[in-house]
Amino acid sequence: MLGGILYLMLVPAILVLGMTVSLSLSRPNIGRIRIEPAKAAIIGAALTAVGGLIPRSALFSTLGFLSLPVLTIVSLMVITVIAEKAGFFRLLAWRIARAAKGNGVRLFTYLFFTGTITGTLFTNDAAVLIFTPMVYYLIEEIADESWKPVNKVPYYFAVLYVANLVGAFIISNPINIIVSGWFGIGFVEYALWMVIPAIVSMVVTYYGMRVFFRRLIPKSCRARPQTEVKINGSGFMIASGVVMLLILLGFFSEKLTGIPAGYIAAAGAVALAIVYQIYRRGSLEEVAKGVGWDAIIFVIGIFIVISGLRNAGFTNIIGGLIMKALASGEQMGTFAASFVAGSCSAFMNNHPVAGMMAMAIRDLPLTDISTRMLAFSALIGGDLGPKMLPIGSLAALMWFRILRSKGVEISYWQYIKLGVPVTLSAILLSVLALNLEYVIYIALR
Repeated sequence: MLGGILYLMLVPAILVLGMTVSLSLSRPNIGRIRIEPAKAAIIGAALTAVGGLIPRSALFSTLGFLSLPVLTIVSLMVITVIAEKAGFFRLLAWRIARAAKGNGVRLFTYLFFTGTITGTLFTNDAAVLIFTPMVYYLIEEIADESWKPVNKVPYYFAVLYVANLVGAFIISNPINIIVSGWFGIGFVEYALWMVIPAIVSMVVTYYGMRVFFRRLIPKSCRARPQTEVKINGSGFMIASGVVMLLILLGFFSEKLTGIPAGYIAAAGAVALAIVYQIYRRGSLEEVAKGVGWDAIIFVIGIFIVISGLRNAGFTNIIGGLIMKALASGEQMGTFAASFVAGSCSAFMNNHPVAGMMAMAIRDLPLTDISTRMLAFSALIGGDLGPKMLPIGSLAALMWFRILRSKGVEISYWQYIKLGVPVTLSAILLSVLALNLEYVIYIALR
């Protein structure tokens, strides 16, 4: 009887998720209203609540849980916007171009690795939003007469792919923030486990791109951009840099101070806003407009939809699949969690998948360390999986939209041909690295 009731709830819960994801990706016009991802998530959350797919107590519990992760994401976006206004990213792009010294391959390498560091320290959605137009203009400035339009494509992919690597830190990806909060994983603990898998994913992705674009990356470029970058207000940049350094130190000292990363990020965002007011005397409305509020609303709405799926028993199905894999050994369980998360993220977007995997894993009858390993494995899949299909992440959707607004068309087939083999290789080797860490951890206990 109970199973039949849950089944009756499961069908509409899956339909609501399918509708929400479909509307997010297709962005149809209904009358004069364009249904963007945020609006789609609001519709999905409303149907979940009104349709009785989630009890009111569970709804309030979900919103209460999301408060700190959302505060963290908003704070990091504010920090990113003010860093951009201080000129950090423009100066970085200009320095990269100068350091390449007319070598197109070196330019590609420098863009990828400096972008990786930037994407690690700032949320990936914000990094893509700011870096994509910046690199577009940089490439236009540094391309010489021998370049064809296809020779610019590898550099655009370099920008996108740094946003879809394994996040070395909690702050590197919004789904890391959500899932880590779900399992009570702190900033330092997360970094200790995930830095090595992140490095592995970075190396695999870089060489995969080098092989794929070996005939397209130009050998030469202009030795320096045609237009020099001028930074107005060095005091603003220095003060902002000091505050951001203190924020980073605060993240790493979380275990000593006991202050969650979200509160540190919020304090840092307030401090940077004060610095912005002192040096620029600009309106904070400009900073607020730069925050990706649509992404925030999407995260909240889709998490409510996933909570409805959990209430209907869908996460139990995922949990059952993982438990079957665990019967063959813990390593098989981690690979299963990662590949399920990665493949589902490619088709359904990694935000809802991260929520489903977190809820499914948390409900499993496992030890604390085994639960954490599965959570880390699922995050590896969730961070990397979006590279397989264009619909996998908000970062990719924003990347396509920005480039199209500049007249650049990237085919979905090219995206898939590169993304599938590189992603599967990166997931496999990153999870192997995580499992090796786990074996060493158990041996040293």
